[in-house]
Amino acid sequence: MPGGAEREGGRGAQTERGIYDAAVRLIYERGYHGTSQRAIADAVGLQMSSLYHYFPSKQDLLVDIMTRSMRDLISAVEQAVAQAKSYGPEQRLRAAIQGHILFHTDRRQEAFILDSELRALEPPGRELVVKLRDQYEQIFAGILQQGMAEGVFQIPDRKIAVFMLMAMCTGVAIWYRPGGRLPLETVADIYTDLFLSGALVSGARPLLPGIGQDTSRSSSRERHGPPLT
Repeated sequence: MPGGAEREGGRGAQTERGIYDAAVRLIYERGYHGTSQRAIADAVGLQMSSLYHYFPSKQDLLVDIMTRSMRDLISAVEQAVAQAKSYGPEQRLRAAIQGHILFHTDRRQEAFILDSELRALEPPGRELVVKLRDQYEQIFAGILQQGMAEGVFQIPDRKIAVFMLMAMCTGVAIWYRPGGRLPLETVADIYTDLFLSGALVSGARPLLPGIGQDTSRSSSRERHGPPLT
């Protein structure tokens, strides 16, 4: 695990940050397995022995990138939700979605590694990152659960809804480019509105048969189809 910054003060912290940034860029471009420690050391102008001083293995580097990024993501979204704590679950969900999208577009390379290199992690690093990921998803699950308890959201499966939100919002970083037709905050609002259009109880249609409707009152034609004559 990284330790040079603690031992060497400011200069060590700068070197460690340089290693981190180079590793993020190279793993983003080449993938974890396509990136060698030699390439990372060369990118920072270090000897291999100096690289080992900060990160004894490439796996240590990957764990550091993913845990640091995951903790920063959790912090960013928690802060966004906290700013909307006096509002209802709809506005808190809007804040969470915007925080997620802003993080993934602002720190595109780290977010890409988070989403694509989990399979490259070995124990116990994998377990640590999975635990952080579960903690992050619980932010969204908690908002949805509260909205369901208050009768604001109509969601047939909360876990699937969280997975859908993660996949939908993470994808913005793939296609969004600054200076485009819409500012990022507007894109986040549109994504939120699209999700809420199916989740809000008021005027929402059930996503699955029998969810939110009384099928016992449906007509014979609705239950069995049109007459066969």
